[in-house]
Amino acid sequence: MNKKVLDETVFQHLLKISIELSSEENTEVLMEKILIAAMTISNADAGSIYMVNESKEIEFRTIINTSLNMHLGGSSDKPITFPSIPLYIDNEPNKSAMVTHAVNSGKVINIKDVYDELPYDISAARRIDKDTGYRTQSMLTFPLKDHIGDTIGAIQIINAQQETPEGKLETVEFSADVEAQILAFASLGAIALTNKALISNMELLFESFAKTIAAVIDEKSPHTGGHCKRVPELTLLIADAVHAENKGPLADFVLTPQERHQLNIAGWLHDCGKIATPDHIIDKSTKLETIFDRINYIDTKFEIASRDIDLQHQEKVITALKAGKTIEVSQLERMCTVKHKQLNLDKAFIQKVNIGGEFLSEEQESQIKDVSTRYSIKINGVTQPLLTEDEIQNLSIKRGTLNNEERLIIQHHMVVTSNILEALPFPKHLTNVTEYALGHHETMDGKGYPKGLTKEQMSVPSRLMAVADIFEALSASDRPYKKAKPVSECLTIMGNLVKRNHLDADIFTIFVRSKVYEQYINKFANSEQLDDFDLESIPGLITYT
Repeated sequence: MNKKVLDETVFQHLLKISIELSSEENTEVLMEKILIAAMTISNADAGSIYMVNESKEIEFRTIINTSLNMHLGGSSDKPITFPSIPLYIDNEPNKSAMVTHAVNSGKVINIKDVYDELPYDISAARRIDKDTGYRTQSMLTFPLKDHIGDTIGAIQIINAQQETPEGKLETVEFSADVEAQILAFASLGAIALTNKALISNMELLFESFAKTIAAVIDEKSPHTGGHCKRVPELTLLIADAVHAENKGPLADFVLTPQERHQLNIAGWLHDCGKIATPDHIIDKSTKLETIFDRINYIDTKFEIASRDIDLQHQEKVITALKAGKTIEVSQLERMCTVKHKQLNLDKAFIQKVNIGGEFLSEEQESQIKDVSTRYSIKINGVTQPLLTEDEIQNLSIKRGTLNNEERLIIQHHMVVTSNILEALPFPKHLTNVTEYALGHHETMDGKGYPKGLTKEQMSVPSRLMAVADIFEALSASDRPYKKAKPVSECLTIMGNLVKRNHLDADIFTIFVRSKVYEQYINKFANSEQLDDFDLESIPGLITYT
């Protein structure tokens, strides 16, 4: 082959391998392509890729020998059992092995015949040659350097082949031209490997950052600790179930590994805006809690009311006795006892209502107002109802422990989350993280937040995050205003949300029928919550034919 044809061949290989290296995701396959390209250009019969590990050793990553029909490591299913080679022995550079010397010195080593007298230990090559009948002869070893000049590994190619006039192949040394061409591939390959490593490290850094932010948010509140950790786990369980579904409108849904990775990151970041939410609102465990639970203050006011009942009773008794109406005294005693019983009932009712829950009836709301007007107490010389307007307003919260103003503050965390995520310069392969993360408070009817999106405006991954977020919240045992609910109650509440067009019916159906909830409870919650119930009694389920 003349030099012009050879140069064109090299150029074509460089062009081809450049495209392949830039698109290859698997590092092992990437290194193998580098080796094969080097062997092709040099017409080498065999070759190996070595990489420097964290223990400062050279380890085999791919071995190819055409004559022996050998392919170990790389894309093959055959492992490499050869031991790693230390770069240093007794803190001195290992010069006995050719590959370690190339890595330590950063120099190319080109040898015509390794069996000649050399300062390198080739006993292993000799043993293999003896066992296989192979003859290791010419060898070219060159280091792989990254973008800052650090050596990250080495390529070693063996036995350059050349066709004789008789049409046979003979082993020759690696020429200076071939060496220069191979070095071009080595440089290209090292850059590709470095880029992959940088991307991998960036991924690791970003994922660690996301998990750290989630941990900080969970640490803000002892009542929601673990929420940001559990939601991504449950989200992926649901996503995998939807991916596996072969019936209904989501039968064609496919979750790619890249989308799954984005969904995982989104799960970790879905509540990142809570970092700006005041602690006393996140931690509000009762309706009357501010910096302290005001139920204790109300209990004191009930004691004052109890004292006033006794004082009024004593005044009436004294008046009756002075008037000689002794019969009325026993009646007054009975009236006083009745008043105390009513007061104790009212006090117990207010204490119970303060705890919060899933629903406050209109009757209970009216009863709160009745209790307030039933008793007048005097504080600092001022007569006032037992409960203030603010206390009535908070005790009248229908669900949970947050009043309307506090709920708006909590909801604002999604605006902060949106601002944080939209400010982050996500790389192309993470562009959907923001959309997925912001979907868990949207509703199918467009009445959710932060953007008021409808079902049609949301992707499947963003819709399924809402199912994960709500089930985690309902089944959690660390919420301030409730105990862990049995699964049947959790699913019933969610089914009613489906009927109100709050949650996606198809995703909820898959979640229930595939029993994802069971996997999750067994792994992250209390198995005692898995009560017996009729699956078909759960509202909101769809039957696919």
